[in-house]
Amino acid sequence: MPQKEIVLSGMRPTGEQHIGNYFGAVRQWISIQNQYKCYFMVADLHSLTTLKTTKNIKEKTREMVTTWIAAGLNPKKSTIFLQSAVPEHGELSSILATLLPVSMLELNPTYKEMVAENPKAGSFGILNYPVLQAADILIYKASRVPIGKDQDPHLEISREIARRFNHRFGKIFPEPQSLFDEVPKIYSLTHPQKKMSKSHGSDSYVALLDSPDKIRSKIKRAVTDSGSAIKYDSINKPAVSHLLDIFYLVSETPIKKLEIKYKNSGYAEFKNDLAEAIIAHLAPIQKKYRELAKNPKKIEKILKEGSNKARLKAQKTMAEVKSKIGLLQF
Repeated sequence: MPQKEIVLSGMRPTGEQHIGNYFGAVRQWISIQNQYKCYFMVADLHSLTTLKTTKNIKEKTREMVTTWIAAGLNPKKSTIFLQSAVPEHGELSSILATLLPVSMLELNPTYKEMVAENPKAGSFGILNYPVLQAADILIYKASRVPIGKDQDPHLEISREIARRFNHRFGKIFPEPQSLFDEVPKIYSLTHPQKKMSKSHGSDSYVALLDSPDKIRSKIKRAVTDSGSAIKYDSINKPAVSHLLDIFYLVSETPIKKLEIKYKNSGYAEFKNDLAEAIIAHLAPIQKKYRELAKNPKKIEKILKEGSNKARLKAQKTMAEVKSKIGLLQF
């Protein structure tokens, strides 16, 4: 029987989980649990590059993992773990950091964007982010990373690092490939040209745990385009097109049918129905979340067991890495 390919993905515990996180990542993780050997990581070390305070990081970690499980991630099928509980990530990152010139890291699009937005935010942690990310992936010998097509250039740094290590010391690592998904990108409710993000303010996203009234209020205030036609046109009507994408995702109603249904309607009716569809889609997740949240120790146990399992794999890889390099081991 052929072995399953290994998948690694993760998310930073920087705040509320929103529908962009859910449709863009978590729902895909759930769909591949049976097909691949999956490692899903709470990227708490990565979060330190942007968090202004770590005051609530424990709470946000528990909340995020509880949300994942409420949505359908199964700890019996996937390894759910804490990045910071596997110190081998940092150990491998230190070794991999010797393989790339600083100039290559400075050309990373994400680093350039962050520094352009905030010149004082250009810490070494942000510059070195792709190296730690490569360590996250390679230490489990993951051959697949579930990301969107627009993120593939970031993964190329991990492939380049794998190639350089394999060429210099001997082949250990696969070159990780993207696991593309056709799900539409979820954009901000207030800035429809930008990806949905907590950084744009609470009105810009629908959180998975938002109350029905809060969801209705946010959708009611969502930005729309000039003209009242409910028509999918990502160039001329990006805001309405984005709302149609969300409507399709939460209701599974084809966009053409939605266009026909709301052809003679105004934005008010369309937005009202969209809000109700979102509420209905999130209701079972929220119900399950409330049940799980009553027992936070159970969530911590899942994380502890997953982290122990992940660390055994990471330690095995590090032993191979040190052997290939020629380091003395006891």
